[in-house]
Amino acid sequence: MNRDGNTRAGTRAGTTLVAALLAFALLGGCVVQDQRPMARIAAEKATVEVAEDELLDVGVRLFDPNVPEDEEEQEKRRIFPEVRNAESRYIPVLIRDTLEGTGQWGQVRVLPRDGTGMEVFVDGRILESDGRELELEIVVTDATGRTWLRKTYEGEADTRAYKDVISKPRDPFENVYNTFANDLLAARRALTVEQRQQLRRVADMRFAADLAPYAFKGYLAQDRKGLYTVTRLPAEDDPVVQRMQRVRERDYALVDTLNEYYASFGDSMAEPYTNWRKYNHEELEAESQAKREALTRQVLGAVAVVGGVMAGQSTNSSAGSAAATAAVIGGIYAFKSGFDKRAELKIHTESLKQLGESFQSEVQPMVVDVEGRTLQLKGSAEEQYAEWRHLLHELYESETGLPAATSVATPSGKP
Repeated sequence: MNRDGNTRAGTRAGTTLVAALLAFALLGGCVVQDQRPMARIAAEKATVEVAEDELLDVGVRLFDPNVPEDEEEQEKRRIFPEVRNAESRYIPVLIRDTLEGTGQWGQVRVLPRDGTGMEVFVDGRILESDGRELELEIVVTDATGRTWLRKTYEGEADTRAYKDVISKPRDPFENVYNTFANDLLAARRALTVEQRQQLRRVADMRFAADLAPYAFKGYLAQDRKGLYTVTRLPAEDDPVVQRMQRVRERDYALVDTLNEYYASFGDSMAEPYTNWRKYNHEELEAESQAKREALTRQVLGAVAVVGGVMAGQSTNSSAGSAAATAAVIGGIYAFKSGFDKRAELKIHTESLKQLGESFQSEVQPMVVDVEGRTLQLKGSAEEQYAEWRHLLHELYESETGLPAATSVATPSGKP
């Protein structure tokens, strides 16, 4: 090879090395940039007294945690069952608090998944929740069977909530809840006065017919679409109706007791859950950064090694050989650095698991006493609520002497 050829080969090898070193310098300066301030969405609040017929009662039922049974799938999707199960109770509390804060509704209560007796029902499913993103599938129906809305709500975390130092942390996804509250209000406004009045009558009769179809079945009808209507109303002074109203008051008392538990649960969960999401957010960001750096370092390392070998084969000059050797060494270092980042990635992944386990230890179930019956609200309250509904049927039978519903499910563990 002539002198000009040697010079060009040395230049190519030197260029490869310089490019690799420049890339490392840029990688060394990589940091996770703070998110730009997120515009806050406010839930519409009542500025004047809301008409009585518009103050509908809302039941927010416990969400479906959407936890895959397969542990490998849980691992792949970064789902910690203990966290998801807690979220399935905590998110309805946040929605309830949001709706109550608007002053646009009547009683807003958190209910078990099979909860009844309200005029409007909110059901949801957690699609994604990792501290960075929240995605919820929400369906709203009413006592007549009418669907108000079916929509997926999603949003990114407002990281300012992770930095605010206040007694009760602001939820980083309050925009999601406020958006839903505004959509729910718009759906209610789309109803006519007659529809709202009919809705209340149907809710009352469905509660009564659920407990005592023998006495109240004839007051309701369903059309081909499955929608309920009230065909006639019993007399207000009917002794059976009066007794049913007393039973319903007892049901409200139980639900209110459950809501005191959910409120206490939400208060105790707010700080550790916010911390968990904060650290989870940081770990996911660090993990993403480590993954990007590992891939980039490995690719650049491979390029540098190949370039150095090719440059070494195409030059006989001492300068070209030195540059080629330096490029190969630099490439090997870059490749090894990529594996080091992979090890860092594994550390972050293990940290996520530990955070999920530590969170479970901070949020403990509570025990409440309702009318002499001790209920341990562990996990979901569905079994406890089913036991309570069974008790209501017994109360109705003793109050009226009439047969209660024959289709009542026997609570778990009962003969």
